[in-house]
Amino acid sequence: MAHTVRSQGSSSPATKSAVTTNTGKKPAPTQATSRRMPPASSQWVEATLRSMTVDEKVGQLLFTTYHGAFTPTDAGAYAQMMHDVRELHVGGFINVTQISPLGIVKSQAYPTAILANQLQAESKLPLLIGADFERGTAMRLDEGTSFPTALAVAAAGSPRDAYLMGKVTALEARAVGVHWVYAPDADVNNNPGNPIINTRSFGEDPQRVAEFVKEFVRGVEENGALATAKHFPGHGDTASDSHIDLPVITADKQRLEHLELVPFRAAISAGVSSIMTGHLSVPALEPDRNTPATLSGHILTNLLRDEMGYQGLIITDAMEMGGITVRYAPGEAAVRAFEAGADALLMSPVPDAAFEALQSAVKSGRISRQRLDASVRRILQAKARLGLNKSRLVDVGTINQKLGSVTWQQEAQDISDRGAALLRDTPHRLPLDGTKPTRALLLAFYADPEPYPGEDLERELRSRFDSLTTLRADTRFVNASNIKLPPPDSYDLAILALFVRVSDRKGNVDVPLEQAALADQLFKTGKPVVIVGLGSPYLIERFPKAETWLAAFGISDVAQISAARALFGQIPVRGHLPVTIPGADLKLGFGMEVPANPITVQPTDAAADAQLQPAYSVLDRAIADKAFPGATLAVGYRGKVALHSFGKLSYDADAPGTTARTMYDVASLTKVIVTTTLVAKLVEGDFPVPLDLDAPVERYLPEWSAGPQLDWRHRVTVRHLLTHTSGLPALKEYWRTSKSKQDTLTKIFAEPMEYEPGTKETYSDLGIILMAEIVERLTGRPLDELAKTYIFGPLGMNDSMFRPPKKLWREIAPTEFDGRLRNRLVRGEVHDENAFAIGGVSGHAGLFSTAPDLAAFCQMLLNGGVYAHKRILRRATIAQFTTPQQLSNGSRTLGWAVPTEGSSSGHFFSAHSFGHTGFTGTSIWIDPDRQLFVVLLTNRVNPTRENQKIAQVRPALHDAVMQALGFAAPAAPVPGKR
Repeated sequence: MAHTVRSQGSSSPATKSAVTTNTGKKPAPTQATSRRMPPASSQWVEATLRSMTVDEKVGQLLFTTYHGAFTPTDAGAYAQMMHDVRELHVGGFINVTQISPLGIVKSQAYPTAILANQLQAESKLPLLIGADFERGTAMRLDEGTSFPTALAVAAAGSPRDAYLMGKVTALEARAVGVHWVYAPDADVNNNPGNPIINTRSFGEDPQRVAEFVKEFVRGVEENGALATAKHFPGHGDTASDSHIDLPVITADKQRLEHLELVPFRAAISAGVSSIMTGHLSVPALEPDRNTPATLSGHILTNLLRDEMGYQGLIITDAMEMGGITVRYAPGEAAVRAFEAGADALLMSPVPDAAFEALQSAVKSGRISRQRLDASVRRILQAKARLGLNKSRLVDVGTINQKLGSVTWQQEAQDISDRGAALLRDTPHRLPLDGTKPTRALLLAFYADPEPYPGEDLERELRSRFDSLTTLRADTRFVNASNIKLPPPDSYDLAILALFVRVSDRKGNVDVPLEQAALADQLFKTGKPVVIVGLGSPYLIERFPKAETWLAAFGISDVAQISAARALFGQIPVRGHLPVTIPGADLKLGFGMEVPANPITVQPTDAAADAQLQPAYSVLDRAIADKAFPGATLAVGYRGKVALHSFGKLSYDADAPGTTARTMYDVASLTKVIVTTTLVAKLVEGDFPVPLDLDAPVERYLPEWSAGPQLDWRHRVTVRHLLTHTSGLPALKEYWRTSKSKQDTLTKIFAEPMEYEPGTKETYSDLGIILMAEIVERLTGRPLDELAKTYIFGPLGMNDSMFRPPKKLWREIAPTEFDGRLRNRLVRGEVHDENAFAIGGVSGHAGLFSTAPDLAAFCQMLLNGGVYAHKRILRRATIAQFTTPQQLSNGSRTLGWAVPTEGSSSGHFFSAHSFGHTGFTGTSIWIDPDRQLFVVLLTNRVNPTRENQKIAQVRPALHDAVMQALGFAAPAAPVPGKR
C-alpha cells in the first residue's frame, strides 16, 4: 500500500512530471514533488537535459573525491580531478580527508574553495560538491565550527540544537563551495555492539531520533544547502561495519516500519533533498541476502520511491566500502545500484570502470534512456535549486566572514556542555574543587593511531590543577604496555580519559586490551580515579570498578572542553543518556544532575551578617566621629561575603547615601590590584617577553642608567622596586612642573637616590611608577587596557576602571577639595596629583573601584588564582608574591605589605596575611590561613586630607572583624616597621 507523505521542508526535489521508476509506476505525489521551481530554472533543467550527450548524462551520476589542500597544477591529484571533469563529465565532487602516518589530515577552507572554483570553471555543467559534515564543517576542515556528535546533541535534550547545527553547517559549507551535506544520520542506534553508528546517531528512541533528524534537515535546507538522511533503511541495529563487509538487519517488516523507518519518514516530511542508502542486507525487504540495500530495487524503488513516496535524490553510500566491493566489481556495482533506483553513485573505487559500465548498460538497453533522464533531471534540479546554474563560484574574499564565527563556536560549545552526562559517581567526587591545591595524573588513552591524545583536555586541566602529569597511549605511537604508572604518592587524583571514536574499517568501538590492563593497574593504586568517557557511552560496561564516570559522547575539541568544565563544575552536569546501556544497568534518559559550582564569592546569610555587627558598629561610630563621610565594607570569609554601606557620599546635607556599589578612588591600592598583578603575570610568562625579578632596571628602562649615582643605579633590580628598597625617595611633587607622563618619567630617571639599594625600605610611589612603565614597555600596551583585559574582565570587575566617564561621576564618592592644583572639589578624577599630571593612569594610583569588585579580586587570591573558573594567577605565583622579602626585613612582599606592630591590620591577622592601604582612606587585608579578607573603602580625605582619624579606625575595624569571627588570639607579631 502506497503512503502519501506531506513535506514541510524547503527543498524541492524532482517535479512530479520528472519522476519515473524501474517499475513504470508513478509514485504518490508529495508536497515536495508538487512544488515547482521558478520557470527559468525549470527551463534551464530541460534545455540542459536535451543538449546533453549520453556520456555527459552518465557522468552526472558519478561523484568522485578531492582533498582541499594546496595542489600544484602539475600534480597527479590535480590531473585526476581534471580527468574526472573533462573525460568522465562527473556530476560533482566529495570533499574528503586523507590518512597520513600521523593520522587524519583534514582539508583547509581556502584550498577547498579555490579548488572548487577551479573545478567549476573547468566543468561544462555546474558541479554539485558534497561533504560528510555530520559534526559541522570542522569534521572535514581544519577551520569551521566544531559541533558535538549527534548523540551528544541528543543528550543535551533540545531538537532546536539540531536545527542550529544544520543551519551553521549549511552556511559554512556554502562559504567554501560545498553544497551538499551528507547528514544527518537518521539511524536508530538500538544495538550497543554497533561498531560504526554509535555516537553518530541521535539515540535509540525512533520518535526522538525523528525529532532531531527533522530539525537538522530543516536547518540545512532552509539555509541554502542539501541535507541527506542516511543510511536507508537503517544501519542502527548492526554488529558489523559495512565498510568491511555486509551487515544484516534481521528485523521483520513491522519492526522496520515502527523503528528504523520512522526517522526517514520524518526527514522526508521535512523536505530532505537526498537519502543515502546503506550497504545492508535486509532479508525482510530484499529476499537475496547477498544483495545490499544499495543494489536492491525492492528497497530503493518499491519501498522508498513507491511506498514511501520519496521523490528526492537517492544516493549511495561510498561504493568503495567493503559491503559492496567484496561482492561486486566496480562497474557492475555501479550499474546495479542505478538499476535499483539510485540517482547518484558516490566514491566508486574505480570511477572510469563505473563510467564505462554505465555507458555500456545504456547502449545495450539494460538502462533505459527514460530512466537515465529521470536521475539526471533530479541532479540538474538540485543544482538549479541551489542557484548553481546562475552562479557556481565561491567568493574567496568573504570566506573568513562566513566561516568559523566565534559566536557559532560558542553556541556549539554550549550544546556540547549541556550534553555532558554523569553516569556514575558513587563517592560524590564531582565537581572537583578548583580552588584547592591538587596534583593530578591524566591518562589519555586513544583507541586509534594518534600522536598526541587529549591535547584539548590536557590544556583545560592544566590551567585548573596545580600540577598535572600526563601519560598518553594510542594504537601506533605509544603502546600502553610500555607505560609505567608514577608512584601513587606523587599525585592526589587520577583522571582516565578514554578516547574511543567511531572509525570505519576498525570493526569495534572498544578500548584496546593493553590500555584496559593499565587502567586496571590504576584502580589498584587506591587513589581516586575519575573516568571521562570521550566517545562511546557503552564503554562503561567494561569498567565495573569505575566509581565516577563522566560521558562526553565524542572525542572532538568541544567534547574535551565540556568534560573539563563538567569535572570542575564550571557548567552544571545535566545530560541524559539517549541510549540504554544494558551491561551497566543504565536506562534511556538516565543522567545524574550536578549543579554548577561558580567559584565566585557568594553573599553571606543573615546569621553570619548579624555576627559582624560589632565591626559595623566601629564604622558607624567612625562616621559619627567624622573620620569620613561614608564607607563601604566587604568582609569575606570561607567563600561568603558580607557587603555593607555606611554614611553618605559627602558631608553635604543633601548628599545621597552610599550603597554597596559606590565607587571610590582607591589610591595606592592600584599598586597591588593592577601593577603587582600584571608584574606577576609577566613573571609567569603570560606575555611574549617574560619579566625577570632580579634583572637590573636598566635592562628594561635604559634611561635609568643616565641618572646620578651610577654605581648604585646599576644595582637596582625589579625586586628592589617592588619591595620599596631601590633607594628612591618616598614622594616628589613632580606635578608642579610636569605636563605629561614623559615629563614625570624623565624626572624620576634623574632623581638622586637617598640610600644604597637594598639597605633600607622607603615606601616610594616613584618606584611603582617605573614598575608600570616596565610593564607597558614589555607588553606594548597601556596599563589601563592591560588591567581591563587580564584582571577586570576575567574577574567580572565591571565597576573597576581608570578615568571613569563623566556620566558616572555623580555616583562616585568625592575626595578632597584640591586647593593646590585644580582649585575645585575632586570627583571622578584621580586624587593623587602626580597620577593626575601623568594623565590619570599610573602604576601607583588612578584606579576607581567598588567593594564587590575588590571582593572578587581578594577571593581570587584566596582561591589560589582562580575565580569564576578563570585562572588569573598560578597558586605558586601568589605564594611567591605574598611571601615577606628579606630585602625589606620582612615588612614587604613583592608589592604587598604584611602585618607588623602597629599595622593597620590590627592585632589578629595571621603572619601569612598581606594587605595594602590607600591614601584616600582605602585598604585591603587578606588572611589566607583563615580564608578571610576585609575591604574598606572610604573617602576620608573629603573635604581635606588633614583628617587622619582613619589611622585609628582601620585597626579597630580589623580587630572587631576577627573577634566577631572567633579569632581573638593575637598572632605572633612579625618584626619590622610599619
